[in-house]
Amino acid sequence: MPQYQSFPDADGASRTLDKVKALKLPVLTDRSFLDIGCNEGFFCGLARHLGAARVVGVDRSALFIERARARFPACEFVQTDWDHLPDGTFDVILLASALHYAHDQAALIARLVERLSDDGTLVLEMGIASAPGSEWVEVDRGIDTRAFPTMKKLHEVLEGYAWKWMGRSVAQAGDPVPRHVVHVSRRRPVAYLLMQPPGYGKSSLASRLFPAADVPLVSGDQSIAAIADGTVRVADHLREAVARDYSPFRIDVVVRGVFEAGAGAALVGVWAGMAGDGDFALDMFVPAEYQAQVEEAFAALGYLPVRLQWDRVGPPLLSQDALEAEADAFYGSLQSPGLPRLGEPGGPPGARGFVDELQVEPGQLLVRGWVVDEGGTLPDALVLRVNGQDHPVDSFERQARPDVERHLGLDHAQVGYCIRLPLPGLRSMADIDNDFALFVPGGASVRLTGRVQGLLSGAAPKA
Repeated sequence: MPQYQSFPDADGASRTLDKVKALKLPVLTDRSFLDIGCNEGFFCGLARHLGAARVVGVDRSALFIERARARFPACEFVQTDWDHLPDGTFDVILLASALHYAHDQAALIARLVERLSDDGTLVLEMGIASAPGSEWVEVDRGIDTRAFPTMKKLHEVLEGYAWKWMGRSVAQAGDPVPRHVVHVSRRRPVAYLLMQPPGYGKSSLASRLFPAADVPLVSGDQSIAAIADGTVRVADHLREAVARDYSPFRIDVVVRGVFEAGAGAALVGVWAGMAGDGDFALDMFVPAEYQAQVEEAFAALGYLPVRLQWDRVGPPLLSQDALEAEADAFYGSLQSPGLPRLGEPGGPPGARGFVDELQVEPGQLLVRGWVVDEGGTLPDALVLRVNGQDHPVDSFERQARPDVERHLGLDHAQVGYCIRLPLPGLRSMADIDNDFALFVPGGASVRLTGRVQGLLSGAAPKA
């Protein structure tokens, strides 16, 4: 049998070394590789050299298989044809200079793609006939007549796959049609991810772009609302994470809480369930530090995640927390042009400030805000009243509040507090009634922000 592949010790009809350079093979480290029509195993030996964990070559010729085993004993070689391939899937499958031998070339491509791993690649080295239409062109090769597709016909055959023309391959003497290299893989549904912050125009862009392209649009806000009201059944940890902070006016806070609670992958599963089986677009703010996690979760579900990003037109928005803190500090600065006072304008001299965050943790109440006394400093002791019972607090974390420093004209910013009060049996905000206050011993109570008042009254926090 004539020598086909070329080695340093055997010159063959194929320019094998030049051909392999034209194949543009994927990275093979720790991957599996299958060469169909492997001849004497040149490409299998290269795959092992490139770090492939499993390398299999198949050929109908017993002589070629014998030679391949002798040259590359670390590889696996099987005498068979493409109708009886070894078991398992492969990360890379190579079919070089052989597709034209198939009676049904499209069916062979389909069978080989089915044998790919989820992110595998079929590497085709094939002849493409030069003709303007979509047809199979019968070509006389001297030894036989074979059908080769035109480029338009190849587009039709590969319409259901993700594929790319990688360039021309190396010509061999007597080639009747030019050779090309094409990479083929499974087509994944695309998840177009619009995850920019609130105020970036996500909904406006999505509503203009995707319905016109007949791409379903999933609203993240609606998905969160559906979880909150029980319309969508979800895992308990996701439902609890949504319910903990839910407000239709602060979806961004809810989403952040979901990811902080480790329920992000479950939320991605909800979005995928609402999307159907094909391409879709997601309109949902996701904090920047969790966006890669969203992409990974969609990829694990079989999607091709495509993140869309753009700059916001106009000045950036203040975060809701920053806006509330600045507004509260400004309001406090208007109470009196003189010494700080507590409570309503005209109240008794003393301290003043705000409770601007209230959070329940298991068996513990977290309270944050700021207070200044008549001398413009943070008092050494405070009192928390919870459900009518007073709890003296003389040890708490002191925090910087530069916003209060600016608005009150203080010479320092150390007027913020963070109190963690142990309350055995405390489970949720529902365990706290309206008899709640923070005050300086001997003085009136510190003001509560609208958001805290809403939490205590059971209403949605103000946005």
